[in-house]
Amino acid sequence: MHRKNKQGRFIVIDGIGGCGKTTHAELILKHLGTKAILTHEPGGAPRAEKIRKILLKGYEGGSPLSDFFLFWAARAEHMREKIVPALLSGRHVISDRFDSATFGFQMYGEKHPHLAKAFWAIREAVLGKHVPDAYIILDIPVEAAERRRAARTPRKDRFDEKDRAFQKRTRAGFKAFAKAIGSRAHIVNANRTPEEVDKDIWAIVRKVLRR
Repeated sequence: MHRKNKQGRFIVIDGIGGCGKTTHAELILKHLGTKAILTHEPGGAPRAEKIRKILLKGYEGGSPLSDFFLFWAARAEHMREKIVPALLSGRHVISDRFDSATFGFQMYGEKHPHLAKAFWAIREAVLGKHVPDAYIILDIPVEAAERRRAARTPRKDRFDEKDRAFQKRTRAGFKAFAKAIGSRAHIVNANRTPEEVDKDIWAIVRKVLRR
């Protein structure tokens, strides 16, 4: 008999723009090596990447409500085409953003708390039993994140360009999401050196891998 592969672990890293999530997602991958894949949202699969271009650049007649459903459409493709197959093959998945971002940006940043019921219902339908094993939320003061975004090479999206009030609401949204998720969510102080932050993140990841 052939032993079935043990399912991989699913780890999300998220936070407001400038928190360092992409850097730290890459560091997790470096720690895990070929046992893992790194992906991102929106996007991560062919059709999802097409939706990504629409979402990050903006589109005529767009609205926070249409954004909300486009993000979920992209996520459904991402799950089906990339995340679930990788997990079932025994590989770990690290995702730079996931549904935590929809909660933070669309529901809190854009001030649409009435979408909460839809969020949790769609989440259950799209994710099914493949919910992330850990959400690592990198928390940083809005002003510090703003300085980081200003210093980096132009890789901004339209959400990075939103005003400080939007960023503060979004930061609060990530914290609210972590509270709602419970023990699978971990808030890490990202307003430190990359080495200090990586140490805390890797400690969380090691615990997740031992489960």
